[in-house]
Amino acid sequence: MAQQTKSKSGRSPRSNPIATWWSGVDRSSKVLYGAVVVVCLGFYILLGNTLYNVGTLQSMGFQIGEFMFLALAMGIVMLTGGIDLSVVANMNVSAIIIAWMLSGNEMGRLGSPWVSIAVAVLLGIVATVVCGMVNGLLVSLAGVNPIVATLGTQLLFTGIASAATNGSSIGVGVLDYAMLGISTVAGVPVVFLIGLVCYLVVGWITSRTRYGRELYFYGSNPVASLFSGHRVNRTLVLTYAAAGIFVGLAAMVMVARVNSARVGFGETYLLQALLVVVLAGFDPFGGRGRFGNLLLAVIMLQVLQTGFTILNFSPFVKNLAWGSALVIVMVLSRAFELRANRTGRTVKAAADTASASVKTKEVNNE
Repeated sequence: MAQQTKSKSGRSPRSNPIATWWSGVDRSSKVLYGAVVVVCLGFYILLGNTLYNVGTLQSMGFQIGEFMFLALAMGIVMLTGGIDLSVVANMNVSAIIIAWMLSGNEMGRLGSPWVSIAVAVLLGIVATVVCGMVNGLLVSLAGVNPIVATLGTQLLFTGIASAATNGSSIGVGVLDYAMLGISTVAGVPVVFLIGLVCYLVVGWITSRTRYGRELYFYGSNPVASLFSGHRVNRTLVLTYAAAGIFVGLAAMVMVARVNSARVGFGETYLLQALLVVVLAGFDPFGGRGRFGNLLLAVIMLQVLQTGFTILNFSPFVKNLAWGSALVIVMVLSRAFELRANRTGRTVKAAADTASASVKTKEVNNE
């Protein structure tokens, strides 16, 4: 009776906090959260504790390392409305530099193993930053379309790596470097913790700094950003260079994990990086994307990868699954967008009709 009395008196009943939160979630996030629930529950039904146990989860943390950084690199570039198709080729260039520096050759050794490791990683990241700046200069100053520019540099970087190695692999001779690929802190892989810190830092930079605001603004409206006095060329070059940093970190982790480098390593990462960025709600035309969602999408895709491996799916079936998932996600996102636009137009038309009706009654009353 008390609740009914409150309702009759005009007070609104207490709302459900979960329903309130869900109503404020954007469409792309709803698609992602729904996909996460379906994937996690589906594999729990299929595999149970075979997948969800401490050993497997820790193994997933080791395997996800380089992919976390590549997805992060693709995400910040896509905020500008661009794309970087050269991330894997760039990663292979850096990986070859790191592996050669640590291969045990006389030219590649610098006394202490830790000095060699530090110099090798630094040179690898410098190389990816330079490659990223080349992409940024092509897109900003030369005005080349990002797809064409990064497709061309993809071939260029692959050619450089192939010519330098003749297509052969380079093994790592410094045994201490492999510790990066197997080290843990409180049972959590170090590479996963490094990736998590990077996501937090990038999320803070893009949401709290002037550069982050300019990045989103440029992605939303490049022309308005230009006429607002923003240094758009500088923003683009910095963004592609920052993507190079994360590509270099991915190369660092990959070499530590597989203890070698060769042209062609991680070829499927490009498709997977595109998949998780789109699934996370990043607009291909720029200006929209949450890095928390991107991290969640990366973890979900690793769950899929591990589940497929346990189920003994062939690599060809995996590629089919990645491609199909990418198409389905894009179609669903587009369908939700069209539905929202139709709903908005319907609501606006109803409001206009109601307003016209009110005005007509007022005229009649006069």
